[in-house]
Amino acid sequence: MNFVITAYHLHEWIWKDYLKNDAARQQVMGIEKDFKAYRKWLDSRSIWYAQMEPLANGSKHFRPASGPHISTVDVGSLNSFAFNEEAYNDGYSYFVMDVGVHEGLPNIAPAGMLFEAVMRFWRDFLRAHSPYTELPKGRTKLSDECPISSQ
Repeated sequence: MNFVITAYHLHEWIWKDYLKNDAARQQVMGIEKDFKAYRKWLDSRSIWYAQMEPLANGSKHFRPASGPHISTVDVGSLNSFAFNEEAYNDGYSYFVMDVGVHEGLPNIAPAGMLFEAVMRFWRDFLRAHSPYTELPKGRTKLSDECPISSQ
């Protein structure tokens, strides 16, 4: 949940760090000198970023979020060999996000997809709207930074 909390609160740090007092940058972005206008602008640019607030606030205050629900899914022999030695060797779990019901069936997506979309949003935002010429490079590449092999 550290990612979720950081991804949500990043907008506050950006506002206080440089955007609040940079009228020229606000004008280029098309926002008024108002924090609420800035938040509205962010929410209109990424539906995925908007999902971070209920997740972040729900995790900080130990209450279920009003937004997307994230849970774990167990995959592999953990499901089929519950009382067997195999159950502890081949199974794994991952976080999933409930994305609603389609044709009467529940649908889930890996939460990592949501997290990557938000990470890419902030990366692209900072490239376009920050005063910093270089952004730190992480060890993990995002999917749009990985070459697709042609075999």
